[in-house]
Amino acid sequence: MKNLLLTGLIIFLGSCSNDDFDNSDSSAVSKETNKKERSSDLKKGTSSEDNFGEVRAGNYILLIPARIKGRVMSVLRDQVFSGALKISEKNNPDLDTISSDGDPVGTLLIIADESALGSSLKLDVKGYIVNLGNLRGQQYHIVDDFIIQYEISKRQDSTLLTNEKETILSISSISEAVLFSEKARKDRDWETSTTSKRNGN
Repeated sequence: MKNLLLTGLIIFLGSCSNDDFDNSDSSAVSKETNKKERSSDLKKGTSSEDNFGEVRAGNYILLIPARIKGRVMSVLRDQVFSGALKISEKNNPDLDTISSDGDPVGTLLIIADESALGSSLKLDVKGYIVNLGNLRGQQYHIVDDFIIQYEISKRQDSTLLTNEKETILSISSISEAVLFSEKARKDRDWETSTTSKRNGN
C-alpha cells in the first residue's frame, strides 16, 4: 500500500513538473511573439517617421511628407542660401511642432505665412488653401478643376512678378500633395498641367 501511495505521489509530482515546464515554454513563446510584434510596431513607426521631413518655419517645426520637403523649403523666406535645411532645434521650447498628417490646413497656412510673398498675396493664397481644404471628400475632377483654374489665373496675372508666380504655384502644388496625399497626380505638376510656363510669365 505504501508503495502504491509513493508511486501515485511520484506520478502526481511528475505531472505537475511537466505542466510547469509546458507553461514556461508557452510563456517563453508568448514573450518571444510579443517581442517580435513590438519590434514590428517599432519598425512601422520608424518607417512612418522616415516618410516625414522636418522643416523650420518661423516659430514652428513642420512635419511634412519627405517627398515635398524640397518644395516647401523653396518657398520659405528664411531658407538657408546654401540649400541646407534649418533643422529642428529639439531642445528649444519656443518651437511648436505641427504635423501635416494631423493638421494639413494649419501646416499649409504656416507655409504661406512664412513665404516671401507680400501680405495681400499671402491672404489670397491662404484663402485658396482654405477653399481647397473644403474640397476634401469631393471627386478628384472637381479638385483638379479648382486647382487648374486658380493656377491659370495666377499664371496669366500680369501684375505678378515671376518669382511671385513661382512661389504661389509651388504652394498650390504643395497644398495638393498635403491635402490629397492619397490621390495619384496625373501630370499635375504645375509646370506642365496648365498652360506652359513660358506663356504665364
